[in-house]
Amino acid sequence: MSDSILVIGGGIAGINCAMNAAKYGTRVYLIDDTPSIGGMMARLDKTFPTNDCSICIEAPQMYEVDNHENIEIITNTEVRKVKKINGTFKVKLMQKAKYVDEEKCTGCGACVEVCPVSVPDPLDGKVGGMRKLVSMAFPQAVPNVVTVDPSCRFGDMRKGGACIGDCAVDCSQCRECPIALCVKACEKEGKKAITLWQSNKKLDLEVKSIVVATGIKNAPPVGDLLGYDKFENVITNTEFERLMNAGGPTSGEIVRPSDKKHAKKIAWIQCAGRGLADGKGTPYCSKICCMVSAKQTIITKEHDASVDATIFYNDLKAYGKGFWEFYRKAKENDVRYVRGRPYEVFEDSRTHNLTLRYEDLDSGDLQTHEVELLVLATGIMANDRNKRLAKALKLKLDDLGYFKEKDPLLSPLETDVDGIYLCGGATGPIDIAESVAQATAASMKAVCVRP
Repeated sequence: MSDSILVIGGGIAGINCAMNAAKYGTRVYLIDDTPSIGGMMARLDKTFPTNDCSICIEAPQMYEVDNHENIEIITNTEVRKVKKINGTFKVKLMQKAKYVDEEKCTGCGACVEVCPVSVPDPLDGKVGGMRKLVSMAFPQAVPNVVTVDPSCRFGDMRKGGACIGDCAVDCSQCRECPIALCVKACEKEGKKAITLWQSNKKLDLEVKSIVVATGIKNAPPVGDLLGYDKFENVITNTEFERLMNAGGPTSGEIVRPSDKKHAKKIAWIQCAGRGLADGKGTPYCSKICCMVSAKQTIITKEHDASVDATIFYNDLKAYGKGFWEFYRKAKENDVRYVRGRPYEVFEDSRTHNLTLRYEDLDSGDLQTHEVELLVLATGIMANDRNKRLAKALKLKLDDLGYFKEKDPLLSPLETDVDGIYLCGGATGPIDIAESVAQATAASMKAVCVRP
């Protein structure tokens, strides 16, 4: 349909962009390269500066998008090729197989229960989350269906205890699997939704405009950053977010990875890895980390008011509405702010407590601080998918990997290709409120294009 638009990325920016465009009667294709829409926000516990439940805000929007007559959600899908002909974009997509019939799957979880193999969930990192080889992205996932891990489907997990992988007949040639426990469990439920013979699917779309909402990713700790690779109780702020989350691996209990004991002394280090000499760290301020740490300390204090919470920082970024008051709220909750530059961490092998050495930037003195859990605010960076997508869309990226705007002042959210627009983390480090505002603006630009 030449009067439709394509939104690439199903995070909070993509969701709001799709909803706003659909309200004006425009047909919207919302695609994401993961099994569910929701993006990073769906994995958070709370949002600053209100500390409202993150999924409580986003889940109704995800449900609305899924049920809107003008929106079609296409997950597990990548953009392969885009060509503009006579004012419209011809888009070639590749939808990766989930090995599940989405029309038949109801998300009952029977297949997940019988799966014999659990593997570390990359979302949870060091805090110990596990998932099955048949799993759902998260409980409120949209579409609410499971996905079979390709490593299981192709036999790579046989040595790990997977029930499939040794069959003499390839799944693509078979429709009656006598081996896979997930298939048997699904058939017992009367659904027959697990389809191990499913293959990748090529899709062709024709749209009048495109909105890129690829989002951001968390900057990983580079090398042995302040003991991250050496000590179990050094974690990132994203991993701490999963600790706080009631839907996380510890059901919201803030415990140490080393011994699962409740941490009573916790420190946060701002700008962790920023501006490293080898050029591998994040070379810029990510804008949101100061407020993320403030949020995490406030919620930690709500869990247990006796927790000793300290934030080590260089400069404070409180640029948005209500952010300064949010910072003041953290201090009122007895969160200690230390203007210092940490440079070394070592561990007590007996207690697994950590001693942090730092320079006090106000006095110039070298001091130490002992904690039970250390949280690194490593910042955010451009999504990995940007480079491949920029090539397909013929767009330019800046030196940091974000998409370039045509002119941030005179043509905000526009690109050098007429009809392609940007919003959210595709443009740079950004918070949720800004992402939603940009999504509304980009959707209007996309809707107003005349093919």
